[in-house]
Amino acid sequence: MRRITTAILMMVAAIFFAQVSPVAAQSSTAAANASDTASPQEGSEPSLDDLISILENEETRAKLLESLKAAAYQAPEEGGEDGALLDAPDPDRTLPARIAEGVRSFIGSIGETGSEVLASVRSSGNLLSGAGSLDIPAILEAVLPVGLVAIVVFFVLGLGRLVKAPIFRSLAETSEHASPLNKLLLLALSGFIDALSIVLSWAAGVVAASVFANGQPGFNQQLFLNAFLVIEMIKVSLGLFVSPNYPGLRLTPFSNRQASYWYFWLSRFISILGYTFLFVAPVIRSATTVQAADATRFIVVVICVLIGISLILKNRGTVRERLKRAKKEGDRSVGAHINAFIGQIWWVVAIGFVLAAFIVWLRSPEEGLSFLTIGTLKTIAAMAVGGLIVSVLSRWITSGIPIPESVKDKLPLLEKRVNSFIPNALTVIRVFVVIAVLAYVLEAWTLASYSTWLASDMGQSIVGGLIGAGIILVIGVAIYIAVSSWIEYRLNPNYGTIPTARERTLLSLFRNAFTITMVVVVAMLVLSQVGIDIAPLLAGAGVVGLAIGFGAQKFVQDIITGAFIQIQNAMNEGDIVEVNGVTGTVEQLTVRSVGLRTIDGTWCLIPFSSVDQVANYSKDFAYYVADIGVAYREDTADVEAMMVDAFEELKTTAVADNLIGNMEMWGVQELGDSAVVMRGRVMTKPGTQWGVGRAYRGIIKRMADERGIEIPFPHMTVWFGEDRKGNAPPIRMTDPETSAPKIEAERADRLQPQGAAPSSSTDYGTSDVGGKTIPPGGGDVDAAGPGRG
Repeated sequence: MRRITTAILMMVAAIFFAQVSPVAAQSSTAAANASDTASPQEGSEPSLDDLISILENEETRAKLLESLKAAAYQAPEEGGEDGALLDAPDPDRTLPARIAEGVRSFIGSIGETGSEVLASVRSSGNLLSGAGSLDIPAILEAVLPVGLVAIVVFFVLGLGRLVKAPIFRSLAETSEHASPLNKLLLLALSGFIDALSIVLSWAAGVVAASVFANGQPGFNQQLFLNAFLVIEMIKVSLGLFVSPNYPGLRLTPFSNRQASYWYFWLSRFISILGYTFLFVAPVIRSATTVQAADATRFIVVVICVLIGISLILKNRGTVRERLKRAKKEGDRSVGAHINAFIGQIWWVVAIGFVLAAFIVWLRSPEEGLSFLTIGTLKTIAAMAVGGLIVSVLSRWITSGIPIPESVKDKLPLLEKRVNSFIPNALTVIRVFVVIAVLAYVLEAWTLASYSTWLASDMGQSIVGGLIGAGIILVIGVAIYIAVSSWIEYRLNPNYGTIPTARERTLLSLFRNAFTITMVVVVAMLVLSQVGIDIAPLLAGAGVVGLAIGFGAQKFVQDIITGAFIQIQNAMNEGDIVEVNGVTGTVEQLTVRSVGLRTIDGTWCLIPFSSVDQVANYSKDFAYYVADIGVAYREDTADVEAMMVDAFEELKTTAVADNLIGNMEMWGVQELGDSAVVMRGRVMTKPGTQWGVGRAYRGIIKRMADERGIEIPFPHMTVWFGEDRKGNAPPIRMTDPETSAPKIEAERADRLQPQGAAPSSSTDYGTSDVGGKTIPPGGGDVDAAGPGRG
């Protein structure tokens, strides 16, 4: 045990000697001398006497304690047993300490960046020093063979533009009336034609260079051709984004002036920087010196930076007002506020980007140029693709999805239903496109690493859940539209079989129930896809449903009663019913209530829980009961004959189609106070009995007048008064023989509008002009009462 202890102490001493300062080592001279006289087996390892001497010295003892503490809290080396804890945070550090450390690191990085900027500014002087080594004659001699090739290339490019112009005009005219997808295809076709012309120009240059060089093109000629191909292809991509010359092909929201203006300057920047770095600088380097090429690049970059900053400052107000236009016009959406905020600071961010790119290039001309080029190209490509997608989606959102007229006839509500979902879905897709573009741009500039996050388990879980939720929503909406369209098709009387009243009722109820079920199921599936455990939700829904069942017994009673009414087929849409004393036509029938439209147009909603009796006047068939009251002096046989003759005449009127059977004469129904009531009955189609009764009573009145059969009514005595002598004033009467034709003519004039043809018989209020059954009024229901006829 003692040997083990001694070995441990000697190891500690060795650690101390490795970390202690030279001053402390000099204070232990005795320990060093003892170490020199040690045996060869021990070598330079410290002995126990050295440890004792260290512990006896107060200063060295304190340093030993500090070294032990440092060794105790020192993180293990990489690849060790505890390598996984290498970057683990100190658990003893508090949150304020961590914040302070982060702020200190940020300030330190700012200071380091500032020093790098100053160093870059100082290095710019070294770059300019190479300008004195420019050898203009040597450069011209190197560029001269390239000039002939450039003339051929740009000549072929000009011819290609002349050939392309009518093709592009035709594509632009076609695109003005095309759908967004077709317009995108036309734009891609124009880009392909443009790229093809550039490739042909490049090929013509290769052929010309080979001819001029009697074989293989020269090095400088190949540099120019490569630069031309790269630069012009980048300009083609830019042209697809803004379409400066053909507005009909433009998908981005630029005006003609803005598109031409920005394309002009951006294409000039691309050409100047591209030809400088890809052609001019390499030629100068090979013809003169490296310093001269660096000076040339530096001068061109500085000029471009100054021009870029001046353009940003010149267009600061124009871009700001354009971005703030939506907010000024009253748009209070989040996007409008974001655009307005960007409009205030965009020029600061743009200038900062230009200066940052310039400094990065100064610090590392080779790697910095590669980084800036790749980052800029990725940013432009991402913004171009994202802008095209957003533009196409915006046009779809604005114009909607058109439905063919043949489909509209069968499904009139399909276009409205589809366009109520599609714009929302396209808006969500547009938001995801914007987020994806921002993520790609940030990763292109190494400001964030979303690809690493997507490769992690959490990223895959979140993205997979969102994709799964989106697929479920799309499938759910598609199923809803398909089922709703099928129900709409079945309810359309112009196609297929005409639905019955019961089919209309059941299909409407099925659509409501299916919609509620679909919403609940899709919501549960979406929540489960995004990582939310729906088991507690289902349990909570059960508890809430139980509570609602106790608290909303009336609602539950509505549903149960309505279900039994539907099962028994007590009423359907279009039936004439009497519910709770209200008589009307059934217009709306749900699982918990019925909506009735009375004869005066009043719409009544009656919950099923309050329904204790349903009287359906439209079930299978109906009867019109005719009670005709005549005076006691009349012969009942004559009255029966009159009623039968009236029925025979009724069969020749417009209501004849509503009659099912013959007249049933029942004879004397009642010996009333002032009349003898004769009763008969006629079977009619359901809901038509009131119109039949009106027509029949009209015929009875006319025949009774013609045959002298009295229809009694209450009598009164009229007293005309008398004078003081007891004489009554005379009653002025006209001659019946002269007045009767005049009265009949006046009556005919009142019934027949002037200039109109004689009217034919009607359905006597059985249906309206739209063919819908007219519900009865109070007098219709009570028309068969005693003595009413």
